[in-house]
Amino acid sequence: MQETEIVVIGAGVIGLSTALRLRQAGKEVTILERGAAGKEASWAGGGILSPLHAWRYRPALLELAREGMRQYPDFAREIHSATGIDPEFQASGMWILDSPQSPASADLVDWAATWGWGWQWYSAAQMRERAPMLRTGAALFCPEVAQVRNPRLLAGLARYIGQLGASVYEQHEVQEIRPDGSGWIISAADTQFRADQILLSGGSWSARILSKIGIQLPIRPVRGQILLLQGQVAALPQVVLEGSHYLVQRADGQILVGSTSEEAGFDKSCTTDAAEELLAFAHRVFPASREATLLRHWSGLRPGSPDNIPFLGEVPEHPGIFVASGHFRYGLTLAPITAELMRDRILGRPTRLDLRPYGLPIPSKA
Repeated sequence: MQETEIVVIGAGVIGLSTALRLRQAGKEVTILERGAAGKEASWAGGGILSPLHAWRYRPALLELAREGMRQYPDFAREIHSATGIDPEFQASGMWILDSPQSPASADLVDWAATWGWGWQWYSAAQMRERAPMLRTGAALFCPEVAQVRNPRLLAGLARYIGQLGASVYEQHEVQEIRPDGSGWIISAADTQFRADQILLSGGSWSARILSKIGIQLPIRPVRGQILLLQGQVAALPQVVLEGSHYLVQRADGQILVGSTSEEAGFDKSCTTDAAEELLAFAHRVFPASREATLLRHWSGLRPGSPDNIPFLGEVPEHPGIFVASGHFRYGLTLAPITAELMRDRILGRPTRLDLRPYGLPIPSKA
């Protein structure tokens, strides 16, 4: 039996970030991961630090996104300084191209200002001068949007918490959770762990894990497929968003072309149709991508939740079990503020934001 104060289930960006803050607060932390640390949705995404179609979302999500975005420069700098791994944080800004799914309306400039975002609208003629590499009509520019190279961020987080003495157990899928006095027993692989508290941050698998103690949580996997191209360095200085698709260029010239949004259960297959759809988008919007080399095609499973609002808080009627999951496309963006809020909630401190909008459903009585 392994004894610890807190078991964190799930080693994605939410689990690793919260484990880091708990360890810095002096708590003994053990992390259990069903596969490899940081290799699921957190690794698979594009690394855009933004709620993307922000005007579609409820204030509960936008409050978290604004705080997460504000904290990111210091968050990335802290990881780089502590570990030597550069997450490649870039305050690149983002173009939202006019489309039926993303109306680049001048009216949204005023709406964004209410959230402290300095969006700017450009006509088609202005875009030909401002962003000649793109083929587009009117567009919005969002200067506060940044990007991070998520595999490096995750590698840095994993190294950081290891330096602080936290234990990470990979290939340890949770089979059972049961009460033990004032604490909990967690069975994973061939090992049992006893903890005073549990944080469930298992992404798309969170609902399956909670069902082991009879709790139903409306989190589901949503498949997203992405292509990786090798382009010319600095050919695309800003993130580009059109509808559900985006382009993100890294410092070494690699370009991420994403993404699909598919209700395919836990199937992580990659499809030819998706690859053709994404390539067609890239070639149409960014003609220079026609000369780029296709390097990879992969998929990830995002943890979808109602209204894309994550669940943050303690499980009703199960004291000591906490959940931070259901971040959908925005786990990377929301990681710094989620880690802060969940650290304070678990330690019984006041939280900066009211967590009631993110509460878990109360189980119905039989």
